[in-house]
Amino acid sequence: MSSSETVRSPKRPGRLISIIIFLILLAAACYFLLPIAWILVASTKDTKSLLSTGMFQLPSHFHFFQNLVYLTTFQHGEYWLWYLNSILYSGIVGVGTIIVCSMAGYALSKYQFRGKTLTFYAVMGSLMMPPTVIAIPLFILEGFLGIRNSYLGVIFPLLINAFGVYFLRIYINDVVPDSLLEAGRVDGASPWRIFWQIVFPLIRPASATLFLISFIGTWNNFFLPLVILHSSRLFPVTLGLDTWTSSMNTAAAQNVSWYPLIITGALVSIIPMVIGFIFLRKYIVAGLAQGSVKA
Repeated sequence: MSSSETVRSPKRPGRLISIIIFLILLAAACYFLLPIAWILVASTKDTKSLLSTGMFQLPSHFHFFQNLVYLTTFQHGEYWLWYLNSILYSGIVGVGTIIVCSMAGYALSKYQFRGKTLTFYAVMGSLMMPPTVIAIPLFILEGFLGIRNSYLGVIFPLLINAFGVYFLRIYINDVVPDSLLEAGRVDGASPWRIFWQIVFPLIRPASATLFLISFIGTWNNFFLPLVILHSSRLFPVTLGLDTWTSSMNTAAAQNVSWYPLIITGALVSIIPMVIGFIFLRKYIVAGLAQGSVKA
C-alpha cells in the first residue's frame, strides 16, 4: 500500500457520514417542501382540473385569481373575518407572552424568594402536560369566569407559556450580568426601570424568537378554539377551514366548489408566518444559538 492511500483512508468514514447526513437532510427538506409545492400547484386549479390532472402537473388554464375572488366573496367574505381573528389572537398572544414570560423568567433568574425552586420545577413539569388534559378544567373555569366563546377565552390561556418562561429564565441567567443590575440599583433606578431599560433590551433576540414561536403556535392552534368557541364569527382560520371541510358532504353544499376554496384558503393562511420568519430570522438564529450555547 502506498503512502498516499494510507493518508487518504481515514477520510472515508467522515465522507460517508457526510453523505448520510446530506441524504437525511434532503429527505427532511422534501418532507416539508413537497406539501407546500403541492398546495401552490393545486391553488391554480379549479375542481375539474384538480381531480383530472397529476398532483404536481400544472393546469392548462390558471385559476388562482378566480379562486382568490371566490374565497373573498364566499359567505360574504367570512374567511377574511377568520383571518383577522387569527391575526388578533396570534399578535396579542405573541406580545403578551413576551411580557409575561420575560417578567417571570427575570424573577426566577435574578430574584431570591421562598418557593423559587419549587415554582421553577412546577413550570418544568407543566411542559410535560398535554393540552387535552386541561381542556375540560379550562372549559369549566372559563364558564365560571364568563369568558367562554369570546376573544379573551382563547387569548387568556395562551399567555402563560411554560416553555417561554423556561427559555427566558435560562437566557436571562446567562446574558444579563448581576453587576449590571447592581449598578442600576446604585444609580437609584427602580426595579421596573431596571427591567425595561436594562434587562429587556439585552434579551431582544430571545424575545423575537419567543414571539415567532408563540405567533406560529397560536396561528396553528386548533384544539383550544374548538373547545372554547361556538360562534363562527370568532373562529380563527384553522377552525373555519375545518368547518368548510366538514360541510363538504352535506346535501346543502353540493353546488359549492369546496376544494379550490379550502386549498386557496390554506395557502393564504401561511403568508403571515412566512413574512414573520423573513423579518425576524436574524434575531431567531441569534437567540437560539446563544440560548443553546448558554444552556
